[in-house]
This record gives sequence, C-alpha cells and structure tokens, in this order.
Amino acid sequence: LVLKKRVSFVKAKGGEFALKITIFAHAKNYIERISITDRLPPLVKLYEKFSGERPMKIDEKNRKLEWYIDKLEAGEVRTISYLIYSKIGVMGKFALPVTNAIYERSGEIRESVSNRAFFVTEQRKVDIEEE
Repeated sequence: LVLKKRVSFVKAKGGEFALKITIFAHAKNYIERISITDRLPPLVKLYEKFSGERPMKIDEKNRKLEWYIDKLEAGEVRTISYLIYSKIGVMGKFALPVTNAIYERSGEIRESVSNRAFFVTEQRKVDIEEE
C-alpha cells in the first residue's frame, strides 16, 4: 500500500486560512481490512462537510480521523479528502503529520506511512501595504 498526501489552499468565505488535504491510497497488490489514520495539526479545526468518503471515527480529543476500507484490488486507488480551517492565519511553512495505514496482505498485518505534506504561505501584498 502506497500512501500519498497532498495539501492545497482553499479560499474560505470568512477570510479564514483553509486547506484541503487529499490522501491517495494505492494498492500494489490485493489487500484487505485497511485502517487509515490521519492526525489533525494543532490550531486547526475540521470542516464538518465531507465531499467524499466520511471518516468512520472522528476523535476530537486526540485529533484523529479514521477510515476503514474492506479491500482494495491490485492497482486500485482510493482517494480520501477533507478540509481543515483556522481563524489564525499561518505564516511560513505549515507541516502536516504523516498518515498511517494498517492492513492485511496474505494473512500478514502490515503498516504503511505517507509522505510529509507541507504548505508554504507568503505574506500577501495587502498585508504588506497595511504596515
């Protein structure tokens, strides 16, 4: 199982800082009982509406999201995405935690970890002109 994490900026209505996180789960071989766990970074909140697959478990205390997938065929790619936002604007480099997956292949339990996704923000011209 190959996990890839991508992050992109989303324009929010209230001028909030919002990001769309997309996780691609690509199965190289037939696997089953997949549990994908992602953590939310500090200072951000989870947007309640989901465009795709809704997480099976949302643990707000430990800031965790969990998805369960019964099986993936060889070569199949499953895309999971969700939005996070913050009232506080983030400057500089914003790092997201890695995504973990635990799955079963040929009776063996295995684990896979995604790449580290970063988002770099720059000061907008409007902010600079106000100083």
